[in-house]
Amino acid sequence: MFTAVTGVSGSGKSSLVSQVLVELVAAQLGQALPAEDEEGDPLERAAPEATGGRLASGLAGIRRLVQVDQRPIGRTPRSNLATYTGLFDPVRQLFASTPEAKKRRYDAGRFSFNVAKGRCENCQGEGFVMVELLFLPSVYAPCPVCHGARYNEKTLEIKYQDKSIADVLGLTVDDAWAFFADDATVRRPLTVLRDVGLGYLRLGQPATELSGGEAQRVKLATELQRPARGHTLYVLDEPTTGLHPSDVERLLLQLNALVEAGNTVVVVEHEMRVIAAADWLIDIGPGAGDEGGKVVIAAPPSEVAGAPNSRIAPYLVRFLAG
Repeated sequence: MFTAVTGVSGSGKSSLVSQVLVELVAAQLGQALPAEDEEGDPLERAAPEATGGRLASGLAGIRRLVQVDQRPIGRTPRSNLATYTGLFDPVRQLFASTPEAKKRRYDAGRFSFNVAKGRCENCQGEGFVMVELLFLPSVYAPCPVCHGARYNEKTLEIKYQDKSIADVLGLTVDDAWAFFADDATVRRPLTVLRDVGLGYLRLGQPATELSGGEAQRVKLATELQRPARGHTLYVLDEPTTGLHPSDVERLLLQLNALVEAGNTVVVVEHEMRVIAAADWLIDIGPGAGDEGGKVVIAAPPSEVAGAPNSRIAPYLVRFLAG
């Protein structure tokens, strides 16, 4: 089932779903949760709040938990869209299979910016160098040797359809989808990235340049590429943040596809398109802070629209009528 958890900001939606529900399910499944981000001043990090509760029922149909959150997919320019999603592996194989690469005995590792033989040694394949500033945080600047290409000159001489490996990393997802029209292995992950509204991102776009919403959709696209398993609980916290309405519709298609494959999807949302499309709504509130934290109503969208105590009911009525 596709369930949306709604309510005003501060009503307790994320606490219930992204914290309590995730922790209880993970503990029951014996699944380790990803470690919290430890960067920054430890004095500024909030102390973890103790959570409690129990799972009354429903876990019999769940074998796996996937939390698609907005944490960064990497902390340095070395991590990017192509490497995180795994589509860079077949791309490197394509370059290694070119006649010139075979003639020079270049293998796929030559086209990895994490391997010494093919990368620019000045920036160690990052494309950027860290500049330390007095009294200010360090910043990244383009490498003065490779100018952000990541590779040495010999590696860049190898072309696939008149493009070097650096040129390919500079392509957007949409452009790469057209460029690799004849290669199904590369095109499949690109298609999924387009389907979640990320066609404008560059393949080599550093993880440090992605917003929280973009990072979340990259994780979702990576998960969607995997063979369908079923019996998985997917938890997402406001996945439509920053999305154009047309991309929201595309994202909804992907989430519904997960449900049709035998999975459970729970999203925390404010976007009416998503709320109205859900099979089941759980409205938290009625207000924020001390006035929140209660289940106002749990029912299909059509019933929630008529709930007198729900803050989202009037907006839902207007949306369903339109």
